[in-house]
Amino acid sequence: MDKVVKEFEKRHRAVTEKHRKLAEGYVTSLNRNGTIEHKPIRRVPFFKLRTLLIAGACFLAFKGLLLTSLGVEGYEGHIGRLASGGIVEKAGAWVMSPDRASLWIAETVQRILA
Repeated sequence: MDKVVKEFEKRHRAVTEKHRKLAEGYVTSLNRNGTIEHKPIRRVPFFKLRTLLIAGACFLAFKGLLLTSLGVEGYEGHIGRLASGGIVEKAGAWVMSPDRASLWIAETVQRILA
């Protein structure tokens, strides 16, 4: 009896999952047998806003910790060397240049560690 219940639960989960996907949108088509089929629209999310926000926060934290460990003068020296390079290095220098948020993070970490 236990095997029958497990098989039923498996089929029930499959039907529920298909129903959830169909609720988000579907395409109706006629298959080879002449039967009408509903197939869910496949949507692949490119990036979610939450993922971008978390990545941005991690990047700012990285810059802040780098500023804390190198100091402002040492960090500016590294940025200056990057800025004197090619196009990719100049883009890196622009992205890694200290901003208000990374300076605030560096000051906060400095106060915590001191």
